[in-house]
Amino acid sequence: MSQVRTQTRAGQHPRGGTTAPTTARPTGPAPERTPAAAAEAEPEAESGPPLRIGQLAERTGVSVRLLRYYGQQGLLTPRRLGNGYRVYAEDDVRLVRYIRSLLAAGLTTAVIGRLLPSVCERDGVLRPCTPELADELRRERDRIDEQVAELLASRRLLEEVIEAAPRHAP
Repeated sequence: MSQVRTQTRAGQHPRGGTTAPTTARPTGPAPERTPAAAAEAEPEAESGPPLRIGQLAERTGVSVRLLRYYGQQGLLTPRRLGNGYRVYAEDDVRLVRYIRSLLAAGLTTAVIGRLLPSVCERDGVLRPCTPELADELRRERDRIDEQVAELLASRRLLEEVIEAAPRHAP
């Protein structure tokens, strides 16, 4: 997997603590933070005031419609206010950027949904937390390599067809 650079603190999980219940946080930095640890984090203390969906869209450059889709796919889990409005944590800005990076790497939202709970961030880089995740990422890389090979074969065929076409007279 290509390295995905972020602006998180070392040891943070990309999902942060967006919808976690408020509990006491241990002192001192952890080497890596997994979803279970993130679920124990204080969202308000760590991530600042909540963001409405339009604010998250503005901060990330991702449309409101796409943010809702990420929620439907289980990639984002906003809190809901009494009036039904979605509110997001500051950590969700980083999470949306992770999602966009993983999509750009060729992963589907279904694969990203499976991967996010097992991905940790350390030193600004997303890293697999488990050997199984690394194996799944290798399979995804191989799938993408196959798609690239098919596209290159299609391109070569298209070039042959273009070369065989009659030329315009000067």
